[in-house]
Amino acid sequence: MTPLPWHTVEQAILSEECWLRGVFDFGPYSDTDATPIPLGLSNDKMLRQIAIALVNGTIRASEIKNASELGLWTDKNKYIEEINPGNERHGSAWHRSMMNIVKQHFSKEGFEVVNEPYLSLGRADLGVYKPEYPNLYVEIGTTSLFKTWFNIQTMPNTILLFIPTTSYAIEFKINESSSNQIF
Repeated sequence: MTPLPWHTVEQAILSEECWLRGVFDFGPYSDTDATPIPLGLSNDKMLRQIAIALVNGTIRASEIKNASELGLWTDKNKYIEEINPGNERHGSAWHRSMMNIVKQHFSKEGFEVVNEPYLSLGRADLGVYKPEYPNLYVEIGTTSLFKTWFNIQTMPNTILLFIPTTSYAIEFKINESSSNQIF
């Protein structure tokens, strides 16, 4: 196999970095280095490393969209304001309502859904489990770039599902062989 020219690879990496910046909400402190990060990794370096992993296929990303609000999670025409937040413990009313409806969606599909499971670093909003399926962890709303970067690096054969809005989600499938090889 002939390697690609440097400029072609670099353009692909920059394209993925741009996409990551556009689709993720890393919260109000995303433009600062508020999180103590080892090895002097800046936000730009972490984004670049995730982009490189996407380009080389170590992780795969998929965008999941639906034009109607909550259309990814229910076949009923509902709006987030109509969803009961349930007994969720943290976040705004929007966040709690989204956790409730996503939990119901996966439960109806036969998955076991757990609130706030531990990850390699921090916790996810939901853990979704079923025999013979990779473990799936759901983050709703904002997420930490450092936490995302670290968990991608240390959780092979896992799916991370990020839900920044009611009609959009991003799925990262981390390959089984990715541990200690991504960055």
